[in-house]
Amino acid sequence: MTTVAGNTTLPQTLERALISAVGAMSPATTERLVCITVPTPSADPVAMFEAAVAVGSRALWDQPAEQFSLVALGVAKEVTAYGEDRVQQLTTAWRQLTAAAVIRGGEGCPLAAPIALSGMAFQPADDRIGAWQSYPDALFTVPQFLFITWRESSWLATSIVLGPSEDGHTAVRSTLDDLSALLMRADRPMPDQPPPAMTVAEEEDSTQWMQAVTAIERKIRSGAVEKLVLAREVRAHADVPLAWGNVLRRLRDRYSACTTFAFARDDSCFLGTTPERLVRLNGRALRANCLAGSARRGDTDDEDRTLGNALLHDEKEQHEHALVVSALRDALQPCCADLNIPDQPSLLAMPNVQHLHTPVEGTLRDDAHVLDLVARLHPTPAVGGVPQHAACSLIQAYEPFDRGWYAGPVGWFDSQGDGEFVVAIRSALLQGRGALLYAGCGIVDGSDPEREYSESRLKLEPMLWAMNGRDG
Repeated sequence: MTTVAGNTTLPQTLERALISAVGAMSPATTERLVCITVPTPSADPVAMFEAAVAVGSRALWDQPAEQFSLVALGVAKEVTAYGEDRVQQLTTAWRQLTAAAVIRGGEGCPLAAPIALSGMAFQPADDRIGAWQSYPDALFTVPQFLFITWRESSWLATSIVLGPSEDGHTAVRSTLDDLSALLMRADRPMPDQPPPAMTVAEEEDSTQWMQAVTAIERKIRSGAVEKLVLAREVRAHADVPLAWGNVLRRLRDRYSACTTFAFARDDSCFLGTTPERLVRLNGRALRANCLAGSARRGDTDDEDRTLGNALLHDEKEQHEHALVVSALRDALQPCCADLNIPDQPSLLAMPNVQHLHTPVEGTLRDDAHVLDLVARLHPTPAVGGVPQHAACSLIQAYEPFDRGWYAGPVGWFDSQGDGEFVVAIRSALLQGRGALLYAGCGIVDGSDPEREYSESRLKLEPMLWAMNGRDG
C-alpha cells in the first residue's frame, strides 16, 4: 500500500491547486484564508502525529470504531478567547474567517473545509500559569496540514492565510517546503521504546480529598447544591521522557470505542481517551451522551453481570445520572424540534469500568453552529454539578489546583458549522518525564468518601496503564 510519505505525486498535485487558487484571488484589504483539499493515501494517524515531533502545535482526533480520524499539524491560523463569553468569541471569529475564504477541492470528503480543531478549559481563569499556561481559556486552530481519514478514504486539507500585501506564490513555496520536510520525517520509523518505570504521588492527598467529599456532602444536605463533581489531580513521574505516541497508541488500541485525542502545545501534550460525547452536529441532526454513575468491571462474566445489574438499580447512582439527563433535556429542548431521550439508562462497558449511559438524539429547529450547542451544554452535571453556577464556584473552593482543559470540551468543526465535541475526561497533561492525571467523582446526598476515592482510582487506571504499560 502506498503511504503518505511515499506518495511522490501529492506535493505536485497540491502545488497546482494552490497556485491556481492564489492566482485567481482578487486583491483584498484584509487577510484571506486559502484552503485546498486533495485526496491522499491513508496513514496511521498516531504515526503521523508522532512523526511531526518538530511541529510545535499539533492535534489528534481518532475514533477507531467510526473509522474516522484527524491529524492537525502546524498552524495556518489560531484564535484564542478568554472570559465567560469565550465560546461566542470563537464563533464570531470563525464566521469572519470563513466568510472570505478561498476553498478548492474536497470532492467526496465528509467534512467541509476549512476545518478547525478546538479546545477549552473547564472554567475561564484570570491568569492561567504553571503547567497549563500554554492552554488558554479557549482556542481554535486551522492547521497548516490536516490529514482526514474516513472509512477507506483519506484527504489532505492544506491551509494558508495571506495578508493584504503578502506574496501568495512565496507562501505557496514555503508551504510546499514544509510539506516535503514533514513527509520525509513521516518516512522514518520511530524507534520502539520500552515502557518507563513510573512513580505516582497519589496517597498523600487521599485523606484531604475524602475530607472534602464529607464537607461537600454537608453542603448538599444544607441545600447549597444538589450535586458537585470533585476532581483529583495526581502527579506521576517517569524515569525517561514520556513518549506521547506510545501513550496514544495504547489508549487507541485498548479503548477503540472511545475518542482518543491529543493537543500538543510547546513542550507539553494534553491527551486522553474519553467515552463521553458532549455533542455531535450534522446539519440539524444532533447526538449527545449522558454519562454518570460508575462501577468496576467484574473478573468473571457472572461477577460482571452482577456488578452491572447492581449499578442499574443503585439509587444513588441513578439519581446522579438523572441529574445529567435532566440538565441536558433542559438545555436542548428550547432549540430542538424533537428530542429523543430513553426513559432508562443502559450500561456502557469499558475495559475496566462500566457507566450508566443514556444516548440522546434530536433535530434542531433552526440552523446552528456546533459551538452554539457547546455553549448551551458545558459544563454538564457529569463534570460540574447542579445547579451549575453554584457548583462551579464550590469546585474552585474545594479543588486546590487548576483543572486546565481537564473536563473541558475538545473537538472540531468545519465551515458549515458541523462538528463534534467530547468531554476531556480520562486524560492527562504530559511534559517531559512528568504527568498530571485527573479523575472526578459525582458527589450527591449519600456519597461515601471511601467509595468515591476507590472510584477515582478506577478512573485513573486507563492513563496510568497507557503511560507505563502495566495494569494496576
